[in-house]
Amino acid sequence: MDFRLVFDAGSKIIKCAIADENHQIIHWESIEPKVNITEDGFGRSWDEKIYWDQVLQLAAKTISLSKIDPQTIRYISACSIRPSCVFSDENLDPLYIGASFDIIGMDYGEEIEEKFQQEAGKSLYRSSGHNPAFLMIPSRLAWIQDHRELFQRTNPSFYLPLESWLLCKFGAEIHTNYSSAAESGFFDLIGRHYPDAWYIIFNLKPDFFPFPVKAGEVVGNVAKEIQERLQIHPDAELVAGLPDTQAALLGGNCITPNDIGAVIGSTTPVQAITRELVLDKEERTWSSLFAVKYLPINYILEANTGMTGQIITWAAKLFTNTSNSPADLSVSLPSSSQSSSSQPPSSMENFTEKNKYEKLEHKFSEFDQWEMDTPQNRLSDLMVIANLGPTPLASSSSERAPGEFYFPSPGGVDEFQISLNQLVGAAYDNVLFAVTRNIEYIREIGNIVPKSIAILGGVAQNSTLCQRFADLNNFPCQSHRSPESSLHGLLILCDIAAGKYKNEQDLKKSTDLHHLQHYQARLGMNEKLQFKYKKWLRKIQR
Repeated sequence: MDFRLVFDAGSKIIKCAIADENHQIIHWESIEPKVNITEDGFGRSWDEKIYWDQVLQLAAKTISLSKIDPQTIRYISACSIRPSCVFSDENLDPLYIGASFDIIGMDYGEEIEEKFQQEAGKSLYRSSGHNPAFLMIPSRLAWIQDHRELFQRTNPSFYLPLESWLLCKFGAEIHTNYSSAAESGFFDLIGRHYPDAWYIIFNLKPDFFPFPVKAGEVVGNVAKEIQERLQIHPDAELVAGLPDTQAALLGGNCITPNDIGAVIGSTTPVQAITRELVLDKEERTWSSLFAVKYLPINYILEANTGMTGQIITWAAKLFTNTSNSPADLSVSLPSSSQSSSSQPPSSMENFTEKNKYEKLEHKFSEFDQWEMDTPQNRLSDLMVIANLGPTPLASSSSERAPGEFYFPSPGGVDEFQISLNQLVGAAYDNVLFAVTRNIEYIREIGNIVPKSIAILGGVAQNSTLCQRFADLNNFPCQSHRSPESSLHGLLILCDIAAGKYKNEQDLKKSTDLHHLQHYQARLGMNEKLQFKYKKWLRKIQR
């Protein structure tokens, strides 16, 4: 059997996995590379002196613990968080390795935009589909060129997205994939090229930018030194990867126009595949490319929800620790009658650190069942609203999201208990509502009519949350059976390189049959959740 070796370089950790031809992950390991932080706190880059060696150590450990023969590894691919980047010297030794949370170019954004407008004759957003400029890689390059003393006065020879750099270090030709090029801020989406303006602004050599290819293309074989260190066969092929969110879309069967996917991780981009490029007149959304071998090059329209996964981590730590958890709150609420069906669950359990996420999901499931059993005319009296972090169109706003709960106003003579489960439910519904609003924005701006919505990423392993997405949107929803949808996207790219899939129909059939969980809207829940959603919108838009 042939095996695949795949890497996912995320916001904090790098995952390395071994999988077989059927996408069964045999073993995976992860590391958290060392981070260098500048004195002002804006710069957060990985330690370029040890990063590559850490990757090789991770690969060696994963292969060893998988107990497979490394000679049977046939394909290698990678994805990375966008827009990650590497600036390297002529030998591909890194001068700087940065992830998307690095805003080292904070003070250079406006200057870059002005220079680009002057040289290119159009705004950076109209060219790249991304803003604000200080988040993008050109501003980081401006900072690096202004601090050459930190890089031994060396002007970077190459720019590469992180996943392409990893593959190049393994032996691939210098390349990028179209999607990562489009996420960089350097790439012109209409012309699908790097504008001459960048060569003028930064005085770059002609081959500074890598040649773009479609994801799934074979870009080389493993270099001899890697063969010797990892005992990989010389015929093992390196496969062009994708940014992590686009890899997740592929793993979640979002590959054709009007498909919409929300990748609920550290941040939550809501991305729709479009046939034509869509640039929002108000510059509230991002646009990119989705380019996979055997598929047409399509575009992506995105509304970002901002920090999302951290909210669930925060809730798990707060609400599943008996020493920190707030007690149930008893408040007086007006009521004409009370029944067992309208009482929110309020039991407290003995939680442990190991199972805190399971306990949190259990409380959310209890809350969901209680809400199903509660008459709609009682929900207004009992509704707790959270506004904690995820916000619609987060990338177009510089305001820090608030951290707030809104409780029903006490009144009347009947006592009614607000439970811990309601706070948990409000935290999850905050994610549900913020992502749903971005789905609506995407549909409105792109004139998109989806057939279904894919809910992907680690948080999407919560089946109750996925079910409530189907309920609220009144659309069929799907999620990947594995939290590692990006890794499964890479495994599909390896299958493409192997010739297993050669067209859109092959891809749709494969992922749909074996790897997706489907959800249909439940009777009666759409009306209840729409009522709550509209109330949530009124609160956060005040």
